[in-house]
Amino acid sequence: MSVTFLRSVSPSGQTPDSVARLLPKIGFDITDLFYYYADGHTPTGIQRVQQELCLNLSADSRYQGIELVVYDRAIQRWRQVPLEWLQSILELSRSFGPSAGSWNEVYQKFAAQLARFPQKRFEPQEWLVNVGASLSLPSYFAQVRQLRGRGVRIGIFLHDCIPVRHPAYFDYFHTVEHSHWLAQVRECADLVICNSDATRDDYVSLVHPPVDQKIKVCRLNAAWDESDLSPEADASLTELLSDIGLQEEEFVLCVGTIEPRKNHLSLIHVWDRLRQTHPGNCPKLLCVGRIGWKSEAVLAQAKALGQLDNKIHFFNNLSDELLRGLYRKCLFSVYISYYEGWGLPVSESLAAGKVCVAGRNSSLLEAGAGFAIHVDERSETSIHEAISRLIDSPAALTQANERIRTEYRSRSWGDVLSDITDFVTEAAHDEGLRPALPVLEMNVLYQFGRPEPIQDFESPKVGEVFCIGNGWHQPESWGVWTNKQTSELAFLVKSGHRGCTLFLALTSPPVGGAVKVYLNGQLALSVNRFVGKKVVRISLDSVTPDSADAPGFTPVALRLIADRVQSMRDIHGSGDERTLGLGYVYLVGFERTSVFERLEFLEKVITGMI
Repeated sequence: MSVTFLRSVSPSGQTPDSVARLLPKIGFDITDLFYYYADGHTPTGIQRVQQELCLNLSADSRYQGIELVVYDRAIQRWRQVPLEWLQSILELSRSFGPSAGSWNEVYQKFAAQLARFPQKRFEPQEWLVNVGASLSLPSYFAQVRQLRGRGVRIGIFLHDCIPVRHPAYFDYFHTVEHSHWLAQVRECADLVICNSDATRDDYVSLVHPPVDQKIKVCRLNAAWDESDLSPEADASLTELLSDIGLQEEEFVLCVGTIEPRKNHLSLIHVWDRLRQTHPGNCPKLLCVGRIGWKSEAVLAQAKALGQLDNKIHFFNNLSDELLRGLYRKCLFSVYISYYEGWGLPVSESLAAGKVCVAGRNSSLLEAGAGFAIHVDERSETSIHEAISRLIDSPAALTQANERIRTEYRSRSWGDVLSDITDFVTEAAHDEGLRPALPVLEMNVLYQFGRPEPIQDFESPKVGEVFCIGNGWHQPESWGVWTNKQTSELAFLVKSGHRGCTLFLALTSPPVGGAVKVYLNGQLALSVNRFVGKKVVRISLDSVTPDSADAPGFTPVALRLIADRVQSMRDIHGSGDERTLGLGYVYLVGFERTSVFERLEFLEKVITGMI
């Protein structure tokens, strides 16, 4: 194993054994954060975690052996990015204000530099650790499988399973994408680090991970540093509050994306009631967060009740410094989300010494740590009563906040980073390696498209898990296009199934084309030019014996070479900028004796059911 010794040196020059570290070589994947910045400089929960981890990575010399990587969508490869480059955009994001000009201009300057950085060359036994949620990246997991075949190991930080647990809180497309992402995590990851016990329980109960996948919990009860606000940030904060007629400790703070799951509608109704029950001392509510999915009802309701820009104010695009100041200056905070993976606003409020009125569900009880006030998030009466008690009794509120300041112990983001690297180090010294390739079961129809969310993660029937290489576009509902003439599939079959037959459904490039199919490096068949859909038959009679890495299984590699690809830019009115090669629709294998299953498959093909 290639390792790097990283030690922390005490002021006396000694190297205490208690801080000695032995880390495997790690590529820290921050792709999600980098592409998220394209839409703005104010990260939400998942991106905030990545941001804080990166800042601590850059500040701690013990992690100098860790390399930062970004998956370049243009070439479908990882690039090794300089720490100084990332740190620059992180610092700009945290302090950026409208007076600095256009964020888009800032981001584009950084984004243009990505192509100049070298491609990352992963080594056997190295780790790729993804701390984001890299959805919608073409060929991402196909490339991950390629790395695993070369002995690279994969760690995933899992932030939540909410789109699968509660799909009603998300648009349908996001639920589909997230469920397929989870299926890939289940299939590819050697180590899954969950951000809470609740997320771990969701992952285990929903996804049913294999027994050889290591699962750990790294809680996010971390806080920003306690340094004073910069003079510029302090002046901006004073101006912001002054513009809406506020002094400090005259408002309640709610932080979170404006979307149904965060339950802002209930807060609006509660504040409407507070105006009536507390006409003389009803504080203003400041809601800070991005305008998200289905947020129109929230803003419309606040306006209809006469509260918008009166008792309730919405802010987005506030810098981290301003947000940190709001936590310090508020009376208390509220976060009555219906479901969370962790709940950073709860931890951030407690770290600022302010009590939080939070929902009583999922991970929010963990985040509250016995210091938050938990309410029934589905009962506006429960929420109103808890907030009323804090308003009616300033002494009780002061006492609650004082208890937090004296007894609550938050961790640093450096502690969180240390947990993650410790888990990777522990897993790296485990002798057991998960098989690099998935198993193709017989008599199962594997679809390459994403027509609907995955329901059965133990048998997901997803052809995407067999794709390797960088020749793939992002899957669509019907299947997946390739972007090059050559594309590859790889999988294992049980040794007793070597004589089985595969049926692979393809779609030609838009202009049609011919295809050659290679099986484990040998030409298996040639398909003459066709236009539209074609089902090809591939016999596995000639495949080689068992894999040394997976006894009892035989490796199968299919390499398809089309004689042409089509640039859609050349087709007038297509509106498509892609280059399209073959399209993959489904794959199914049958044993010689599976007569009934073959007939059923044939009927479905003839009747157009598949």
